[in-house]
Amino acid sequence: MARLKLSFATRINERVRPLVDGTVRPDGIDLVPTIAHPGETFWRQLRFGDFDISEMSLSSFLIAKSRGSDLVAIPAFPSRRFFHIELDARADAGIDRPAALTGKRIGVPEYQMSAAMWARGMLQDLYGVRPQDMRWRQGGLEQTGRKDKFPLNLPTGFPLEALAPGDTLNAALAEGRIDALFSAQLGDDFDLEQNSAILKDEDRCIRCALCVARCPADAISMERVSFRTEWRNP
Repeated sequence: MARLKLSFATRINERVRPLVDGTVRPDGIDLVPTIAHPGETFWRQLRFGDFDISEMSLSSFLIAKSRGSDLVAIPAFPSRRFFHIELDARADAGIDRPAALTGKRIGVPEYQMSAAMWARGMLQDLYGVRPQDMRWRQGGLEQTGRKDKFPLNLPTGFPLEALAPGDTLNAALAEGRIDALFSAQLGDDFDLEQNSAILKDEDRCIRCALCVARCPADAISMERVSFRTEWRNP
């Protein structure tokens, strides 16, 4: 019997690498992998249906289903990470606690994206900071003109605006046109030395805790089994 060929779009990490390199082969199926950034994968799948199987944003999937999509979710989770730390704020913005986000200009690549949805829910449920309490600015992280995958259905007067033409979130954060940024990554053109940012590759991190043991300022901690959320200033 001929094996079924299915196109498969994902990013690489330790959970999907065996499927991509053929170490693990589903019975009767040959996967034809495409390696792409999640944002590209989600856009191509939701707009054009380019793949038989793909990684998918949870928030985008829920919106698509609510609007009649025939997508089917498989209970397999290639990305396993907490989004509690995905807020990057300017040192001069005065954001030293969650309540200080009230009234601040918050950048986001897509308002409906899963990382931003998670962060908004956490801030409201745990700290009482509602989405409408912040001023949202939407645009591309490193490239201009990024838009949501779906038309948004927000209340009239909701404080969400697009960045000015030609502007990017990274530039707006570095130059002070926004106070903080919700994103799954900072991007390659962010000046790490000037802005003192620290990036951790979630797909490569094995939770060995060596960074915790070696930090001379005790600025890093790790809780192997914990669902407690707390705010820590740098």
